[in-house]
Amino acid sequence: MCLPAKILLIILISVIPGCDLLMGQDSAGIRPKIGLVLSGGGAKGLAHIGALKVLEEAGVIPDYISGTSMGSIIGGLYSIGYSAGALSKLNHTINWQLLLSDYIPLRNISLEEKHDYKRYFVELPIRNGRLMLPTGLLEGQNLSNLLSGLTWKTAGIDSFDHFPYPFRCVGTDIINGGIVDFKSGDLAMRMRASMAIPSVFTPVVVDSSQVIVDGGVIRNFPVDEVIEMGADIVIGVYAGFREKETSDDLNSLSRILSRSAASYGIYDSREQAKKVTLLIAPGLDGFTSADFNQSTEIELAGEIVARKHFEELRAIAESQNKFGKRERPLPLVDPDSILISRVEVNDLKYNDQSLVYGKLNIQKNSYLSRDELQQGIERLFGTQYFDRINYYFKKDSTGFRLIVNAQEKPPSSLKVSIHYDNFYGTGLLMNFTQSNFLVTGARLTVVADLSEYPQARLYYRKYTGKKKNLLAGFETYYESNLIPGYLQGEEIGYFKQNHFTSELSIKHAFGLNQQLGTGLLFEYSAVYPNKAMQTLYPQEFNFKRYGFAGLGLSATYGLNTIDDLLYPFDGSKVDIYVHSIYNPIKVLKFLTDTIETNVSLKTFGKMYLNFENYQPLAKRVSLNTGLSIGFSTKEFIASDYFWVGGAEVNVRRNQIPFIGYKPGEVVASNFANLKLGIIYRLNRNFRIELLGNSLVASDSFETLTNYLQELDMKNLHLGFGGGVTYKTPLGPVTVFLAGNNKDSRPRFYLNMGFTF
Repeated sequence: MCLPAKILLIILISVIPGCDLLMGQDSAGIRPKIGLVLSGGGAKGLAHIGALKVLEEAGVIPDYISGTSMGSIIGGLYSIGYSAGALSKLNHTINWQLLLSDYIPLRNISLEEKHDYKRYFVELPIRNGRLMLPTGLLEGQNLSNLLSGLTWKTAGIDSFDHFPYPFRCVGTDIINGGIVDFKSGDLAMRMRASMAIPSVFTPVVVDSSQVIVDGGVIRNFPVDEVIEMGADIVIGVYAGFREKETSDDLNSLSRILSRSAASYGIYDSREQAKKVTLLIAPGLDGFTSADFNQSTEIELAGEIVARKHFEELRAIAESQNKFGKRERPLPLVDPDSILISRVEVNDLKYNDQSLVYGKLNIQKNSYLSRDELQQGIERLFGTQYFDRINYYFKKDSTGFRLIVNAQEKPPSSLKVSIHYDNFYGTGLLMNFTQSNFLVTGARLTVVADLSEYPQARLYYRKYTGKKKNLLAGFETYYESNLIPGYLQGEEIGYFKQNHFTSELSIKHAFGLNQQLGTGLLFEYSAVYPNKAMQTLYPQEFNFKRYGFAGLGLSATYGLNTIDDLLYPFDGSKVDIYVHSIYNPIKVLKFLTDTIETNVSLKTFGKMYLNFENYQPLAKRVSLNTGLSIGFSTKEFIASDYFWVGGAEVNVRRNQIPFIGYKPGEVVASNFANLKLGIIYRLNRNFRIELLGNSLVASDSFETLTNYLQELDMKNLHLGFGGGVTYKTPLGPVTVFLAGNNKDSRPRFYLNMGFTF
């Protein structure tokens, strides 16, 4: 706005406050109403916070607020009582990278789902028997969680006209092709819908007749909406599309598509701006809508530009005070807890509603705090049965009804990844998941690692019990494994091992991160020495196949609070597995093709315990400590050894990671292993690790105990090494170099991609 125009505006507001040009009122002394309009703009919309700071300093108190996309979030929160200072604090403390992603911290994923979480490069839903692309890159659960928590204070308020500042939230209905002016309902969901950027966030389905995406598609600067509410003076803050682009700017397909999609919104914003009394347009050419990493700088840019209009804003505020001093409306009360009369869940296609009720664990006619509700939502979402969960409250005669909307994952999905390591080679990892299989609420998952030494796992499970904290399941596991034979560090031959297990189990979940279970299992295990091993050790390996098959019982305990399964930096992990096989049948085929049958072995058992802890010492440094122990009974079967060695990447059954040896360099039925390491995180994608471990192994528990008591250095294995891990979209790339105290040959480990 040029200087003469600014002077004229100030004079008109100050001297003739009843002027029709600005006030839209007659001279009867009725105070003209102020409308505040906040545009969309993605990250650039954070400039609204800086502008609001200046408006508050100038004493401007809006009567109505309208917003689109990021403007709807800033405007919506301001309308219910969050001050500019409170919004600024949020902006400075929010982890925008996490918020605008679908990554859920591993601690919030249920224990049985942790292993497969974010382990695949491609995840495609299957609908009506066909592979489909997702409707958006992000479901926005983290954003929905935050908005629901921040709007907790709106419980029971349906109309946005009843907020301290009446509010309008603008979206675009892509079914009918029109503007949706939200005036009531769940504020959090309306704000989420308003910023559902097409192809980035999935749209919000309000009902079967409306599918809502970002309001900026049509109305990025909702001036008409605030005028329709009754505004006479309109203050607009515009942080939207760049007004001018050059042919040099439109130099890629993505930019051309983006500009094309924004064309109508740009035109409409230009027309809307003509109706604004005072336009504040921060100079944001140096920023993009994705620059959330510069959120503080963008907020400051909004404040700087708004401050240039300070005198005009002050004049507007003073013109209002001529009709009586205005008081800023009180914010909505933020209750510590809410009386819940009952819980209502939307209809589900693939799961029992009882799963939702059980995981939420909210009693009727009881008081519920925000933290308790959030914990319930986390338990439910941690099952990974749902893409998005949101909630709101409706007032009734005795309290509030909690309305929960749980959007289910597609009934089927296919996940794919590839990996390579310098021991097992290349593999193709595939995961097929089918919900509602055979029984409502049950889920079937089949995972296969297609490689030279393949692996496969099938598990079928269903939550049960009143609180849905019992998990009944069936699991089958198969692997073909390579076990080299070594002599003084040199590979002299190898064994092939086949292992098969089927287990019926019941597990009790103590929250998301802890489980105790028991099961009935069938186990088969056999080894096949190659000709080199048979030639070098003709008496020991005078067979083609040796192993066992039998029924048994198992008991498990698991605890996992690690922040990331593939890139751990903080948290602990405990795994305890005990099983026994009762009078198994010996499986033995001699070199002469003679088969020994119907020979029962004595009952035997094994116990394995692994503990790991990651303790941050500084922002980028973490201490890694670990202890693992394995015991076997005296009636041990030789095909079921612990195979010690290798990096903790593509770990197979009975393999104990040990830096300094290749997989299987140490073979034992009893062992104790200590680990100590330091992790330095250079940035979020790159880490450096130094690691040392020590091992004592023996063929009996008594001997192992003696070795440990005597600190027998002759039987002590020490390994040490260092390496780097780089996080890529295809999975981690890990390179490690290590050695040990028994020979001078280095060991090299390389892994690329997500493993089984």
